[in-house]
Amino acid sequence: NAARDLDLLRAVLGDEKLNYLGYSYGTFLGATYAKLFPERVGRLVLDGAIDPSVSGLDVGTTQAVGFESALRAYMADCLEGRDCPFRGTVDDAMADLGTLLASVDRSPLTGADGRMLGADTLMTAIIAALYSQDSWPYLSRALSEVLSGSADTALLLADFYFGRTPDGRYEDNSTEAFRAYNCMDYPLDTSEADQDAAQALIEQKAPTIAPYWQGVDVCEVWPAPPTGVREKITADGAAPIVVIGTTNDPATPYEWSVSLADQLSSGVLITRVGEGHTGFNKGNACVDDAVTTYLIDGTAPSADLRCE
Repeated sequence: NAARDLDLLRAVLGDEKLNYLGYSYGTFLGATYAKLFPERVGRLVLDGAIDPSVSGLDVGTTQAVGFESALRAYMADCLEGRDCPFRGTVDDAMADLGTLLASVDRSPLTGADGRMLGADTLMTAIIAALYSQDSWPYLSRALSEVLSGSADTALLLADFYFGRTPDGRYEDNSTEAFRAYNCMDYPLDTSEADQDAAQALIEQKAPTIAPYWQGVDVCEVWPAPPTGVREKITADGAAPIVVIGTTNDPATPYEWSVSLADQLSSGVLITRVGEGHTGFNKGNACVDDAVTTYLIDGTAPSADLRCE
């Protein structure tokens, strides 16, 4: 329905084709539009792609492993600096972080405003900082403060993730909306055995994140049954669709972008070698030039492009 709304907007504006730049979940919206209206696809760029064919269980499992990988990349970078709150190897630092998480899980810290910081909120703060390499210094500061008994920067990062303002208001209802459409998009068709296998995989490949990853599944009590179907999208007949994937993107792991570009009949993949979520306008001239050329001039890369 959102894709049909998008086509309505296109028609109201009098555009023959839809030119669209979608990030993260917006890539699923763009790909769905291309599936429904391939003949109306103009210049579509899908950055940080969601694979429309994977199950909700696979999404959660792959993201857990992705965030563990991003956390290890942060630790490697942190350990090279003088302000890092950890010492030793990356494995040593990850073990110490696990101990820290367990500590605040047992005994939460109190922030200046009276709110409590437990392990779940601290993990949210960590995840928020892993979306962009520019946020890594804030993560180091937050973890240093938590080690010394202060919760304020960690709470600030968690607030940023949820769009909470300093006065306790929320900028929008995006968190609630995200829950709502995910519950409608992903069928509840996984068995208990599948869930156990996914949890075992997370514990094996994301041991630091695993204890705090699986929470209450709100979709189990969602009042409306899911209507989404997980399937490949080919969008036969569409103009070139540019897909951007970042090699260590924790939120939309790189393999999803590879998969979507392969599924789309006219898909072209731009690979950004780096950290963080999404790839356009992140300081990589190779990526930015290729995308800008397509959006402005209509010239897509003639083949998949790798940007170091």
